[in-house]
Amino acid sequence: MTYQSVTGDLPELITVADVANYLGLTPQTVISFIKRGELVATKPPGMRGYRIPRQAFEDYLAAGYQAVKREVAAEAEL
Repeated sequence: MTYQSVTGDLPELITVADVANYLGLTPQTVISFIKRGELVATKPPGMRGYRIPRQAFEDYLAAGYQAVKREVAAEAEL
């Protein structure tokens, strides 16, 4: 099964607030993902705050999908 993009309507660089809104989380939670290295982000010169490349966000979502898929498969083996 191929992961289909669900973020195609987002710009190439998205804000922490955009990601937080999309996931239903607080911006501080998203920043903690960035600081732990779970979500790739950059701070472009002259801009305040982090920007997350859309592809990095899609990769983050896909990794979460794969993790859940493995958990379900492991539970089915029990």
